[in-house]
Amino acid sequence: MISAHVRQKYEGRLLPYVAATVWSIYLAADWVATVAMTTILRGTLEKESAVVVLWVPFLLWHLGSPANVTAYSLEDNELWLRHLLGLVSNGAEAVYIYFKFRTVGVPIYGSLHYLDVMVVPLLVGGILKYAERIVALRSACSEQLRSALYSEAEKNQHESKEREMIRTGLYESAGTVKQFVEDPQVKFLREARTSFEIFRPLFLDLPFKVSRKYFDDNVYLKDKSAKEAFRLVKIELQFFHDLFFTKNPIQYRHRKLNAFLRSFYILSALSVLIVLSTQNHIGVSKRDITGIDVAVTYLLLVGAILLDVLGALLHLWSYWTMTEFGIAGGKLYKLYHWLVASRLRSIKSMAGTPKIAQYDLLKDFCSKRGIGIFSGLINLIDTNELRNKYRFISFVELEHYLEEFIYTGLEKERLNPSLSAEVLRIKNDLDASLQPFLELGKGAREGIPAGLTRMIFIFHIATKLIYYNAVQRGRPVRSSSCRISNILSDYMLYLVLVHPTMLPKDFGDTTKESFVPDVIRQESQRMASTFFEGGTLDPTAAIKLFTNGLLGIEDAEVFFSFEVISNSSLRQVEDTEPNVLVGGQHAAQQLLGLSVFRYDYDSIWELVSDIWMKMLIHAAKYCSWKEHALALRQGGELLTYVSLVLAHFGLSQYIEPS
Repeated sequence: MISAHVRQKYEGRLLPYVAATVWSIYLAADWVATVAMTTILRGTLEKESAVVVLWVPFLLWHLGSPANVTAYSLEDNELWLRHLLGLVSNGAEAVYIYFKFRTVGVPIYGSLHYLDVMVVPLLVGGILKYAERIVALRSACSEQLRSALYSEAEKNQHESKEREMIRTGLYESAGTVKQFVEDPQVKFLREARTSFEIFRPLFLDLPFKVSRKYFDDNVYLKDKSAKEAFRLVKIELQFFHDLFFTKNPIQYRHRKLNAFLRSFYILSALSVLIVLSTQNHIGVSKRDITGIDVAVTYLLLVGAILLDVLGALLHLWSYWTMTEFGIAGGKLYKLYHWLVASRLRSIKSMAGTPKIAQYDLLKDFCSKRGIGIFSGLINLIDTNELRNKYRFISFVELEHYLEEFIYTGLEKERLNPSLSAEVLRIKNDLDASLQPFLELGKGAREGIPAGLTRMIFIFHIATKLIYYNAVQRGRPVRSSSCRISNILSDYMLYLVLVHPTMLPKDFGDTTKESFVPDVIRQESQRMASTFFEGGTLDPTAAIKLFTNGLLGIEDAEVFFSFEVISNSSLRQVEDTEPNVLVGGQHAAQQLLGLSVFRYDYDSIWELVSDIWMKMLIHAAKYCSWKEHALALRQGGELLTYVSLVLAHFGLSQYIEPS
């Protein structure tokens, strides 16, 4: 559970390597346990084997329990039967090892040995923990989640008298809505928890209806600021992360059983630690056991106790517990509220959105590519070039102005899903080549162009050309619209290249095509690398010449005779391939040509930012929720946050007002 939340917050260029390392360790855990038990099983009945037998239950102990081991991916939940087979085989082997070595050492009384007293509690605890893990994985598989939703709906429908409907299959008592919650942060958590329950069918791609009361209230987002809205969605997504990965909900549904099991585990390990400390080393002379074996045994016992205590503390410290016990009540409630007061206060200051990934295609083109020693081997494994993609990815904070811009755009979409008057005014002055970009967001899905991925490539190139051209000519690029356009442009291209399956089916299989023809990419990178090797160009100069060359700007140093590319290679593929460089060049020239119609740069950037916002909204409306669930492993994408806010507004194909 701890590692899951750490992994959720990690981001950076080393992400593919970190992910691969964690994935390898995660997959090797069961194999290591099997090898270790097989090695012990092949041992002989010697006195020093007694302490080694104590290690066997810990192999099951540390592999199990949803508090210690989480699912690495959603596919693990679907493979719970494989883990059940692992429990049967590893559990049977552990029991066999116990019976084989139980007679080692001096008996306590008759046929009762020290190992019976010490191994049995640990072995039972290890098997129970492993079984917990399997139950937790099964509870989060798609079939079981659907079944749970249907069974809850059927049960609640029979008990729905004098209860208000929240969504299809979810009801609440008439008095629950008016329940007084003293602490505003606890109230905020309860709103996020209720929102999580309402939108659970979304991540299973199930349609449902929401009561008019909640629908009109935007499911708690009405009258909330952008910061508060995104913060609510962030906590809501944390609940979803726990549902799919850490499996916390199963512990909260069975609180008494969970408390009993936690107590049993801690007391079992503690009792064995006490016996081991006070007795003559499980009935075997100290001379027969090495100091290293004793130290390892103590380390395993203390580690098991500390992990379970830490798991219990995290359980009490979690949002799930705070929503249940953070309300006003007796002395016990007041004591708990006092213990978690700092955690509740932190909700106010927490960031509402994740960092945004950025991928600049022009920087990619104009950057020197190093060749590592193991590049060939890595390329054989990394067929999707994920390593190279992350090499050019950076992360930026979602500043307040961008947060406000996105939330305002989403509210406008709720009130009037059409283009603004300013965009419509500028639209009339544009060439027909830009019309597809401005058709986004008109309402009907069939009105959206099919080649939207290609449009993102084209408009990304156009945005970067305008930006770098403005930088070179000393024009203002610090306006909020300019920064918003660049951030959203780089983010949308990042989604297309790194997470194409998160995007709607409109993006289709075309994401697998090379939108930048190989002849252009290879020629530009070859010429750029020539200058890098000669030491005559740095990346900034390469971007400048690349921009000038595409825009056709007369310059004595134009892209080291860029005419070779622009006049030969570009035209060579213009009629045969979907050449996005040509499309981006034309779009940039059209936008820059708006100055003829007396539009300044700020107006142009407002238009560009509005277009990118429409693209983001379209992608969020028709996304795959399964891919959003997968993205929660790394904290969720901005697209996930936008999609869930749209769901709060009722702008989802799965949601209808009741």
